[in-house]
Amino acid sequence: MNISDAKQIRLVEFLRKLGFSPVKRRNYQYWYIAPYRDEKTASFKVNDQLNEWYDFGISEGGSIIELGMKIYNTHNISDVLRKIDEVTKGLPSYQYRTTSVNTADMEEVIQELKVLPLTNHALLSYVASRNIDTELAKHHCVEIHYNLRRRHYFSIAFRNKSGGFEVRNPYFKGCIMGKDISHILYEQSIIQKHVCVFEGFMDFLSYLTLKKECDTIVCVHPPCDYIIMNSVNNLKKTLYTLESYEYIHCYLDNDLAGIKTVETFCGLFGMKVVNEAIRYSEYKDLNDYLKKKKC
Repeated sequence: MNISDAKQIRLVEFLRKLGFSPVKRRNYQYWYIAPYRDEKTASFKVNDQLNEWYDFGISEGGSIIELGMKIYNTHNISDVLRKIDEVTKGLPSYQYRTTSVNTADMEEVIQELKVLPLTNHALLSYVASRNIDTELAKHHCVEIHYNLRRRHYFSIAFRNKSGGFEVRNPYFKGCIMGKDISHILYEQSIIQKHVCVFEGFMDFLSYLTLKKECDTIVCVHPPCDYIIMNSVNNLKKTLYTLESYEYIHCYLDNDLAGIKTVETFCGLFGMKVVNEAIRYSEYKDLNDYLKKKKC
């Protein structure tokens, strides 16, 4: 089993096989007592449409991979995949598929899309909960509001090169109006010698926050441009943009996907690549380093 295979497993079925049943269900939202910590009131939610979970008690969430890390108390991806495979082998094949949101279909039914300055208190509170400087978030992000299937939604939005938005709130992580990388220049129309590469914009904002706090452990000193991949699936677009740089500083996650991506960079660009993730090797990612939350 690989990561892609694991992410096709329906989370509610995975939890059922582990002996956890939802306390309540509303439409495609399943609420549980958190399966990896003690609590009396259910604050762990599975979105069966997105096949993602979010724990309101600790402000964390993600896919089955991150859930496996929590349940099995390990950051070893291979061990997590093996244990997930062992638990789910008895499931009929159709239960490995879940209803997912097709971005293109979603965009067809989005109505009244509005792009506004980032001022919403709930969104800024979410940013602050990640220890990210809210003024930096206001500078680099906006908030979007839209109606989808007769419901109103709002999210933090980070613009990419194609004019689309990477969107994030405590309940949803996705993209609207086209997936692409984001490329931010230190000085307009001038390419620097150095570039820092991040997987997502929360890592980028975490780095800027650390830089503002004069962190000398993680941050590099020369003027740098920034590339935010917005997904490791944007690898080809990232590689094309990296060709212009002499020094490539990689701030990716300390997981299998991050390691493999850096290995690809090294294979193509050799000594130009520096794996800066070793600076926060005790942490899953740059935001966890900012929050001082060790693995």
